[in-house]
Amino acid sequence: MEGNNRRCSENLILSIIILTYNSVNYIDSCLRSIYENIEDIKFEVIVVDGGSTDGTLDILKKQRPNLNVILLDRNYGTAYSRNIAIRKARGNYLLFLDSDTVILRGAIKELINTFKKIPDAGIVAPRLLYPDGTVQKSCKLFPNFPLKILKFIPFLERLGDKMELYKDYVYSKNFRKIISVDYCISACWLVKREVLDRVGLFDENIFYAPEDVDMCIRIWLNGYKVVYNPNAEVIHYSQRASRRSLRKAFIHLKGLLYYFRKYHYAFDRRKIYNKIMKKFPTSYHTEKQLV
Repeated sequence: MEGNNRRCSENLILSIIILTYNSVNYIDSCLRSIYENIEDIKFEVIVVDGGSTDGTLDILKKQRPNLNVILLDRNYGTAYSRNIAIRKARGNYLLFLDSDTVILRGAIKELINTFKKIPDAGIVAPRLLYPDGTVQKSCKLFPNFPLKILKFIPFLERLGDKMELYKDYVYSKNFRKIISVDYCISACWLVKREVLDRVGLFDENIFYAPEDVDMCIRIWLNGYKVVYNPNAEVIHYSQRASRRSLRKAFIHLKGLLYYFRKYHYAFDRRKIYNKIMKKFPTSYHTEKQLV
């Protein structure tokens, strides 16, 4: 992979990768939170813009240290755009961050320290909070086709949500245990460069979802864990693109069908669990049991 040809700077600890597409309402707060709240860590910021027309570019033109803006002529999707940034990144850790997030003080240090506690971690994700302080249910079980169909039907959406979630206490503000999970949504992920070099880039056959689930499965199948650390907290405004647009809902459905074909399951998660348990025969959880 191209990452093997990259010279990671020993001094540059962190590359922060953000995608923007008509993100004028969020990106300034996101960037300010990075520069104000990440301390004692040398970092760069790479923003890939997918053809914004709403004033996002005016915000990105403001001078900020170690900010690299890559302008695309249109929105090529999450996987493609993140891969462009990955190839440019020079840090030993890569932080994938949605433009509608706000970093809280101490969160990134806590994520980095998690890798020291759990050497076989591949992805570490924080607890995500809505702006009102309530917990977003961002760590989930691998999807199956029935639950995804239910989530597209408004009056059955809650049933679909329930089928993909862990036990309620995991999403409590009082929950502080660092756990391994099937996957976390990619609004905020910290990944080691060496892990990504082994696992590979995002799958560009998926436009924007479920590229996060796909990457997490590949992390697991390559012998690393997906870890949720609720002691690190990040605010997430949680834009739900597929709920606002029939076109984007169709693109999401197309991505799901590709994903289920790729991993040869649509209904039974145990097919994936059985593959992962060959890598982690004594420490992998199944369904709603946590280690």
